[in-house]
Amino acid sequence: MIPRLTVPHLENGDRREVIQSQINFDAETFTFCAATIGNPHCVIPLTEVNSAIAKKYGPILEINPLFPNRTNVQFMQVLNRNTIKIEIWERGAGYTLASGSSSSAAAAVAHKLGLCDSTITVQMPGGEILIQINDDFNISMTGSVTKVAQGELSAEIMS
Repeated sequence: MIPRLTVPHLENGDRREVIQSQINFDAETFTFCAATIGNPHCVIPLTEVNSAIAKKYGPILEINPLFPNRTNVQFMQVLNRNTIKIEIWERGAGYTLASGSSSSAAAAVAHKLGLCDSTITVQMPGGEILIQINDDFNISMTGSVTKVAQGELSAEIMS
């Protein structure tokens, strides 16, 4: 994955790097960074994150007019130079326990801002993933795989 810290279709303006921009709605103002990793991400660095923040502000930010195709939202807390914690609001799906693209976007932003080194453990409610970022912002992910379901497809579904 090659994260790009740009939003190619921000409503107001040309393709550009979007770092530490302001986003306003109602009485709230957040500072955000945008990352595109094949899908759009709005990363919001905060001093503390929790599920309540993601559930309250995620749906509002997902559909903000700045993102005419909607966006994924990560609320990010930097714990140290090699660890961040994120809460995720996924575009079209809602509150999400874990996401590889969200982890990649948040880690890329933390590294771009100089808050983290190039090897970052991303903590999420659904588990941890290790992100490694090279000089060109190519991303490698390492994490565990857990079987969460098993099933059989009916032959009728394949017709």
